[in-house]
Amino acid sequence: MAHSKIIKSIIITGTLFLIIFCLINLKNLQCSKFGDFLFDKLLGLNSDCYERKIRGVINPHVKNQEARYAYTKDKKKINCPNNSIVIIISGQSNSSNFLKSFKRYKNKHVNYYNKKCYNLSNPSLGAEGEMSSIAPALASKLNNFKKIIFITSGRGGKSIVNSDDNNRNFINYNIQALKEMEKKNNYLKFFIWIQGESDVGNSQKYTENFNNIYDSIVSNSNNKENVQLIITQTTKCKSKEDKYLRAKQKEISLSKNKFINIINTDLLGNEFRYDDCHFNEKGIEKISEDLSNIIKKLLPK
Repeated sequence: MAHSKIIKSIIITGTLFLIIFCLINLKNLQCSKFGDFLFDKLLGLNSDCYERKIRGVINPHVKNQEARYAYTKDKKKINCPNNSIVIIISGQSNSSNFLKSFKRYKNKHVNYYNKKCYNLSNPSLGAEGEMSSIAPALASKLNNFKKIIFITSGRGGKSIVNSDDNNRNFINYNIQALKEMEKKNNYLKFFIWIQGESDVGNSQKYTENFNNIYDSIVSNSNNKENVQLIITQTTKCKSKEDKYLRAKQKEISLSKNKFINIINTDLLGNEFRYDDCHFNEKGIEKISEDLSNIIKKLLPK
């Protein structure tokens, strides 16, 4: 009798311990393969946390409700620096948080968002999407330089016309960010533009639209005469690409700075992409390396 009571007590204690353990580790459990089987397949709770994790979402248990990534609970808030250079990375999805990588890029640089500064990490604040971006990978390759502030503002599927629309939401976001940064004497140095997939076959006014966007944003900078444009030749997605649009992107690059070698991301095949369109870790490494090489030549240490 005493033996059965001991066994019963062990079972009850073990069950309670298991319940407590599961509650404490609920987030990790939900996002595991076992959790997917338990919560989604057996219990029908449809948390989809595991599926989001496999897809490359950095915080799969958090569904970001903002158009721009705005979840800051896992971000380290810091004081915005003074007298630092600013890099804008913008465009559409391949400039945003739609890239797939599980690598964590250590860097000392800064991500500006909503009048605050944070240590730069994936997903980058202010860009659309919940996965990875090019910014932390690029930042990790610039660690020999003093702190750099990154404004990441790309939007998925954004055509050049929609970026240059009459309500100027996209343009004004970047202008307001620069105004806040200039309060501490931080100045725009590089404007990186990775965009074009949405304009394949429809690029008649691409140069005009781009110049409107660029001039509207850069003309508000105190350092406008010294801003360096890095525009990539980017049009390829799935089976579509546009050589005429690439030619226009090259012309734009040459008109702003003929000494910058333009980066042609369309040359990167599907081994650099996870869905025949957006870049994987190999693609991120390649593009961030190419970008860093250009920036290193133009930045004094």
